[in-house]
Amino acid sequence: MSDVPAIPAIPVPPGWQGILDEGEQILWQGQPAKGIRFEAPDLRHIVPAIFIICFGLFWMSLAVQANLFMAAFGLFVVSSALWQTLGPIVRPAFIRARSFYTLTDRRAIIATDLPYQGRRLTSYPIDRATPLEYLASDPPSILFGPPTGDKRPRAGFNYIADADQVMAMMRKIQRSQTPDQPAPEDAQP
Repeated sequence: MSDVPAIPAIPVPPGWQGILDEGEQILWQGQPAKGIRFEAPDLRHIVPAIFIICFGLFWMSLAVQANLFMAAFGLFVVSSALWQTLGPIVRPAFIRARSFYTLTDRRAIIATDLPYQGRRLTSYPIDRATPLEYLASDPPSILFGPPTGDKRPRAGFNYIADADQVMAMMRKIQRSQTPDQPAPEDAQP
């Protein structure tokens, strides 16, 4: 037996049973800003698609005089180009509207509830080795996920109003760990 008194168990908030580790506490919860956001990287999809849309409309205007089937092909081209144009703008807004963020004293959790994927929880341990990146935007974002090898952005709390407060909490979590302390296990359900 040890002389150290036991830490009293803190009740787990409703809905978090089986997700949080024993003694893990929720420090912050929030959601990203909703709405459509236009960003510069979207241009690489939009500019070529606009040319394809114009070509499809031109094709349809000429083909409708010759053959209805050929005009329908132009409609397919236009609809594909519209998806290529609007997809990179609408899809992230759709995902953000169904995303929920949680910061505990050990990890960051991103929950999504998408119709085509269902409910999904992804957790990222916050330790001294976790690279934190503050992106100044309106509202700001905090990135903390590992770098990706493809064009997908790093995971993070995107477009949160209280990013300054959350970043301070994350840095405090990092400072509170001793260098020889192992990172907490990632208890992903």
